[in-house]
Amino acid sequence: MPIRNRGTAAAAAMFLAGLTMLSAAPAHGASGLTVTRLKPAVGEGTSPWASRPRSGLSPGRPAGEAGPAEAKVGMHTVASGNTLWDIAQQALGDATRWSSVYDLNRQTIEQEALRHGYRSSDRGHWIFPGTMLALPQASAARTLPASRFMQAPCPTTYGELQDTRCGFLVVPENRARPSSRTLRLAVARVRSASPRPHADPIVFFTGGPGADALADIAGLTEAGLNRDRDLIVLSQRGTYSSERRLTCPEIDQFYGERVHLLYDAPSTGDRYARAAARCHDRLTAQGYDLAAYNTSENAADAADLRKALGIREWNVLSHSYGTQLALTYMRMFPEGIRSVTIDGVVPPSVATPGWTWSSMRESFDNIVAACAAQLSCRQHYPNIGATYLRMVRELEAHPVTTYVTVPQAGRVKVVLDGGALLNWMVRASHAPETFAVGVDELAHGNPELIAQQWASAWLPGSQGMFAHGFSLSVWCSEWVPFETPQEQLAKGRQAFPELPRSVLAQAPQLPFLRQACQAWNVPKAPESVREVTRSSIPTLAVSGSFDAQTGAQWGRYAARTLSRSTVVTLAGVAHGAYDTPCGAKVITSFFDDPGHPDTSCVNTVKPVPFAIGSEGAGTSE
Repeated sequence: MPIRNRGTAAAAAMFLAGLTMLSAAPAHGASGLTVTRLKPAVGEGTSPWASRPRSGLSPGRPAGEAGPAEAKVGMHTVASGNTLWDIAQQALGDATRWSSVYDLNRQTIEQEALRHGYRSSDRGHWIFPGTMLALPQASAARTLPASRFMQAPCPTTYGELQDTRCGFLVVPENRARPSSRTLRLAVARVRSASPRPHADPIVFFTGGPGADALADIAGLTEAGLNRDRDLIVLSQRGTYSSERRLTCPEIDQFYGERVHLLYDAPSTGDRYARAAARCHDRLTAQGYDLAAYNTSENAADAADLRKALGIREWNVLSHSYGTQLALTYMRMFPEGIRSVTIDGVVPPSVATPGWTWSSMRESFDNIVAACAAQLSCRQHYPNIGATYLRMVRELEAHPVTTYVTVPQAGRVKVVLDGGALLNWMVRASHAPETFAVGVDELAHGNPELIAQQWASAWLPGSQGMFAHGFSLSVWCSEWVPFETPQEQLAKGRQAFPELPRSVLAQAPQLPFLRQACQAWNVPKAPESVREVTRSSIPTLAVSGSFDAQTGAQWGRYAARTLSRSTVVTLAGVAHGAYDTPCGAKVITSFFDDPGHPDTSCVNTVKPVPFAIGSEGAGTSE
């Protein structure tokens, strides 16, 4: 979620975790806005948001991967409204074995799709009445506990929740283990502001990974996103409001100390890894199955929640890591999804530590271009981009130590090296009006403005509330193993060839993550987590041109395989558009009419004016 001042501790905690980002693939593109509507593929239906037969995928089986041949024990004739998911549930007693039905009947299903005018069945997404399907051997009875919903009083962690009903979704910790213990995930259903709301609610997936979605309720309702639909907010597994939290006070403490340290020094990385190891050892000693806190299990939780609440169809609103979850959910469990908004996009197929570099560069280029487009900023800071890069190099060679006052923390020692200044850009993207003046003051020997912003992002923080353990379980299984250190470094060099190796060796916002992952010790996720999401579910991809965490290019990237998608980029907006006036307007209009959202406000959004300091005009290279 955005770092903009929201008045909640969770906002600071989201920044503490490093949020979610990406690296080189599409071109950076110019700052500003883009509205693109992608047409449906030939042969697809003309009612993109109507309920359709769809299949789901199992977290235990890589998507698209054929399983071993299974013995045929019977036949099933597809009836109107059938899905492979339903057929597997009825015939085999296990809906997640739908892929076994598909693999056994692949040729038949694909031939029927071609006969009905489709390029493919979308791996069993499209099946047709009258088709005869062979059934595999039924598996032995499973003892895995069924997910269920329990009503409970609303938590008051973030204040009293008005017009809200709450409870817990009870789910298995690890669906691959029949003897798995259960988790209780907090759920809040916020009543629509309309007395006659639409029947299809909105479910919200927040970011991090590791943020508590219940902390976002105030921002969501203030933005009017529950205008005419109920809003369902799920606290993801491992996060603060849910049972069995993967919080790590050890890492919170490290982040608080890091403002005093060299950002990219090996000794700083060692301290981070030791903090991760202490958290890992404490949680595993308490019986946590850290490998079970992943995006596939998260997606299965969401699918179970819809069914447990008795909702026929709902809309998905997602932000940051929540978009990675939403895209995985669309691929694995598409049934019951009417439409999806992905805001600040993290495509699972490309997300790695090195992936973060391209978003940083895109944001930097767009912020510098926006300064050049404003007469006052251009006159006072004509070479601000070159000055910033020069200062990263100079601070890396000669770090600066200063002292600043931070609310609730007092006088704080801050060390600025090249890595700290580079990563300050993330904070600056959320307060771009001070970017140029901050860099100019730094170049004139006055680091206090940047140092104060840098320290304020980490102190006093939200110690004990952010689920750093969930972040590590996702990153260390789904991101890090799919990229070598050499590939990560090459992406840094591609984005910022002007910077020294010591800065480029650490991915933006994720320094020394590989060391921490060695301590976290979770297995590599199956290759299926990297599968591209291909879907005809109506999808809105919305981004900000200043987003240094999930650049606007990645909204366009994800939309390439979403046949009914609308792509919107808001000029001058950073990470998170859903709580901006125009962003909220586009999103609510999209949920009202997924085929024709109202994007009329997009061309009116402009970057804020850049502040001008007393020195100015001294930023020569």
